[in-house]
Amino acid sequence: MADSKPQLYEQTSQYQHWRFTRVSLDKLRALNNKRGIDRVLRGVGEEVHVDDNQSMLETRISEATNNLLTPDEELQLVDYYLQMIKVYAQIYRKNGLLKPEALDDVKATAINFMKRFYLHNVVFDYPPKSIMLTCFYLATKVENVFMKIDDFVRPLQTAETKRGSKVQTKGEDILGLEFVVIQSLQFELAAHHPYRAAYGLYLDMQSYMAADLVLLKEVFDRTHHYIDLSLFTDLVFLFQPSQIAMGAFKLAAREKDLDIDPYLTQRFEARSLELLYAVLDDIQDIIGAFKNTSQKEAQAIDRKLILCRNPEKNPNSQLYKKKVADQGNIPYVSDSDSD
Repeated sequence: MADSKPQLYEQTSQYQHWRFTRVSLDKLRALNNKRGIDRVLRGVGEEVHVDDNQSMLETRISEATNNLLTPDEELQLVDYYLQMIKVYAQIYRKNGLLKPEALDDVKATAINFMKRFYLHNVVFDYPPKSIMLTCFYLATKVENVFMKIDDFVRPLQTAETKRGSKVQTKGEDILGLEFVVIQSLQFELAAHHPYRAAYGLYLDMQSYMAADLVLLKEVFDRTHHYIDLSLFTDLVFLFQPSQIAMGAFKLAAREKDLDIDPYLTQRFEARSLELLYAVLDDIQDIIGAFKNTSQKEAQAIDRKLILCRNPEKNPNSQLYKKKVADQGNIPYVSDSDSD
């Protein structure tokens, strides 16, 4: 009897707990958005009653109601801050805090964590800039890049000072959200990326394409670009890292005019190859369709978010301050339904 033991990746938590269809992702995000809106409207009502100001209540409810974000707007705003992870990674590299060989893994893990987080949370409760920084700092630990929190925030504070920002990032703000993030990740911190699979594919191809090694190297280098793009899409929730790597390789090969189909024909049986091509076509289409959220678009959504944040989760709100005063301390826990 044939051995039906699952492949190694199929035994990982990423495969078993963070794999979805496009339809299920859309439904999950829509449901989270609806629940988040309910919490916002309920919190606004509670906050205004703190001052017992009826006219203020009507104004605040009107502002919140007229500026509520859609699931797509939430996703756009999160996408913008996912792009900022790439920017911050370069800042830490230039400051010598992040070695070049660790850059890809830390960046990809931080992006993975943030994407997972917002499958079970909404920006009404947790604005993405703070979550982005917490995911980044957590990723440095997971990927064995040891960095003190003071060292982590120092480049951020320097950049904020240069911009003339009145608000400075504090280490306690990042550490205060760390458990919230870990809880939303279901305490599953292993993240698997396409980079290693792409390198393995490159090594294997050399045996079959000895006449095109220089061009193959160019294709492999370009594959890195397409893998970088794939991180910002939903591909991590839809396909395996090895499949994403191969889809990225196909895109790079097409761009460099290298035909890798003969290699695939030799490596896979006809039926398996037919199924694989369908997967690779989907992956290439998703990467090709990716579009960054611009700073202008993000700023417009951010302005709306200011008016529709959940006051119960906003340390600057009167409701939050009152509950702190009444209870002495509010555990800053996630509203995740993932437990």
